[in-house]
Amino acid sequence: MTARTEALLRCPVCGAPFARTADGKSVLCLGDGRHCFDYSKSGYLNFSRDGKTGDAKAAVRARSTFLSAGYYQPLCDRVDAVLSETGAGTVLDAGCGEGYYTNRIAPGRTVLGADLSRDGIDRAAREARRSDSGAGFAVCSLFAVPVADGCFDAVINLFAPCAEAEFCRVLKPGGYLLLVGAGVRHLMGLKQVLYDEPRENPGRADLPVGMTLVRRERLEGEMTVAGQEMIDALFSMTPYYWRTCEHDRGKLRGLTELKTAYDFDIFLYRKDCEG
Repeated sequence: MTARTEALLRCPVCGAPFARTADGKSVLCLGDGRHCFDYSKSGYLNFSRDGKTGDAKAAVRARSTFLSAGYYQPLCDRVDAVLSETGAGTVLDAGCGEGYYTNRIAPGRTVLGADLSRDGIDRAAREARRSDSGAGFAVCSLFAVPVADGCFDAVINLFAPCAEAEFCRVLKPGGYLLLVGAGVRHLMGLKQVLYDEPRENPGRADLPVGMTLVRRERLEGEMTVAGQEMIDALFSMTPYYWRTCEHDRGKLRGLTELKTAYDFDIFLYRKDCEG
């Protein structure tokens, strides 16, 4: 984690800023409590103390396998382009998972990835170190990110819960919230294999109500997912994995390729209030 990212952090216990310890292995808050948090071996900070966890290791591994193959690169490119349009220099990736998008948007920016999944954050931090992306990572709730008020130019929130009140707190006045959700035809090809009567996706139901919508756009295309391992990885990272019976799951076995649509709803909001 860079010094600029670390400077945005605040103690989740007392709200005081941090200073790095002399050995560089921890951060120590400057409040009366002198609360201390250690860096992991991979370089992230764990601020979660209530025992809650995010995605399990298997889900993180499946998502990492699929995303690293580049199937969602068009979305990554678009997120990066929109951030460039806004001029955002400090960015929070809220619900960053294994950090696929975080590490790719980080060069040239001060970026913090936050997620409750320790397995996801560990993988993200290892990749940040390997690629020298400069992104910092923290295990914490999206509804209580341990950072100063009004410290980010932008928050990105991709396929994760929208914590509107917390996003407004951490955004600067005039800052931007970039939300991404599944479009109506997202992964329709996968659903056509699994189900006799596949339905369109309903779209995000947790859109902000107190921020100004700047624009909404749709990113669509077709992709061919090659090989059983990659098809299984895609299926495992979707909500259908938990909703599909064993009989219907069996329809994916033996497939050598899967042709399906990708369809992303992209929303750009602006915080116009001071609070």
